Amino acid sequence: MAYFGEYTYTLDAANRIIVPSRFREQLGAEVVIYKAIEGCLFIYDTPGFETVIAPLKAQSRTELGREKMRRFFSDVSLVSLDRNGRLVVPAECIEHAALKNDVIILGVYNHLEVWDKTAYEAQIGDKTAVAADDYPDVEF
Repeated sequence: MAYFGEYTYTLDAANRIIVPSRFREQLGAEVVIYKAIEGCLFIYDTPGFETVIAPLKAQSRTELGREKMRRFFSDVSLVSLDRNGRLVVPAECIEHAALKNDVIILGVYNHLEVWDKTAYEAQIGDKTAVAADDYPDVEF
């Protein structure tokens, strides 16, 4: 099942965020956090992350490929959800995504995205301006 929807949560003093309850079973007990180039965090369930990284296996055959893999995997963390459905966001991930107090969690097909609320609003702009022409392959 695809991840979808937008949720607003608070990063607490212990650097924890609540994972929306509708996603917890699908995500499982451990999740992969990736520091995305957009300045947010991607969260994958472990089987989903394995699918994402499968094409990288061929990269290990060259020196440049191995360097790309080092850079990619250095931006990855494995984190467990606690019994209350929260995850502790590593400090380097908080810094990367400039997470402050309010965060937005988005379901985006095969992963979740975690954004600082202010950064997300600046990135996404006015969602009311979206037109059907923006999604020509989707029947509304």
